[in-house]
Formats: sequence, structure tokens, C-alpha cells
Amino acid sequence: MMLSKLIGALFLSLLSLGVAAHNVVGGVYAIGDQIEGEIGFSNGDMAAPGTIVKVTDGQGNELASVETNDEGGFSYTATQRIDHLFYANLSSGHILELTLPADELPGTLATAGVSEAAADKVAGPSVSASRAIATDSQGLEQMIERAVAKQVVPLRKEIAAYKEKSSLQDIMGGIGYIFGLCGLGIWWRQRQLDKQSKG
Repeated sequence: MMLSKLIGALFLSLLSLGVAAHNVVGGVYAIGDQIEGEIGFSNGDMAAPGTIVKVTDGQGNELASVETNDEGGFSYTATQRIDHLFYANLSSGHILELTLPADELPGTLATAGVSEAAADKVAGPSVSASRAIATDSQGLEQMIERAVAKQVVPLRKEIAAYKEKSSLQDIMGGIGYIFGLCGLGIWWRQRQLDKQSKG
């Protein structure tokens, strides 16, 4: 009975090994009003080209659908300063949901329910002028963000691969421990049988 439980535990560990090898990972970030993201697996494989990514607002209203490119990346141009939610179904139960908060988008975008033109009309000409200056500084900011993003994306992949490697080592150690317990159980059972046959 004990041996069958141990074998069952080993089987479950092997199943978890298969699941752990396919964790879905991804990220989104804003460069000005351009939202860029990527989707893949923790083992380094990226989402298949043409994978549909649904874009919704905080209330679940669909804004658009975009597709991943050959490198598992996608992009969407925001028109409002609101929370953006990204949903992708990579099949076989692999689902990824990502959120980009409104405060990561530029202040020059209209907030929900208020157009930029209406906001300028209420705020007056001084705010319109400061908005033009802000747009110039945002151009520089976007260039810096793009440069940083080029460096961050490979680092994120390396970190995900490292986490995957660490969890794989933990699982293999657990499987070795279970095999050890199985061996101990078999030895103990054999010893009991030997005692009964001698007695």
C-alpha cells in the first residue's frame, strides 16, 4: 500500500514537471502612447506568430484585437489614458492576462470620457502651450524608453529562463527523494518478508 502511494506521488511529480516546463510569461510597457508587449513561455519559447491578443479597458469593454509577431511581440496605440488589459489564449490551458495601468501612459492622452480638445477648451491657452512643451519632452522621453526597453527585454527572458532552471532542479531533487523513499520501502518490505519466512 505504502509503495503504491509512493509510486502515485512520483507520477504526480512527473506530471508537475511537464506543467512547470510550460509556464506562460509576458510583459507590457508604454513608450509614449505606444503600448508594446511580448508573450512566451518560461522555457524561452515565444508565442506563435498570429496569436490573438484582446485589448480591453478596466470595465472589460473590448478596444481592439492585435496579433503577435514572429518574436512573440505585439503593439497597440492607446487613445485614452485608462487602464489597458491584454488577454491571450495560447491553447492547452495556457492563458495570460496583463495589465498596463493608466498612470504609465502620458498625461497628454485624454482621460476616460473627456476628449483632449474639450480638456484644452476648459483649461485655457496656457495649458495648451504647456502641453506642446510636454509633447517635445515626451519625444525625448520616448527615445530613452525605447533604448531601455531594448536592454530590458533580453534581461527579462534570461530571468525567466533562470527561474525555470531553478524550479526544474527542485523538481528533479524531489523525484530523487521519492525514488529514495521507494527504495527504502521496498527494502523494508523485503526484510519483513524474510523475517516471516524464517519464523
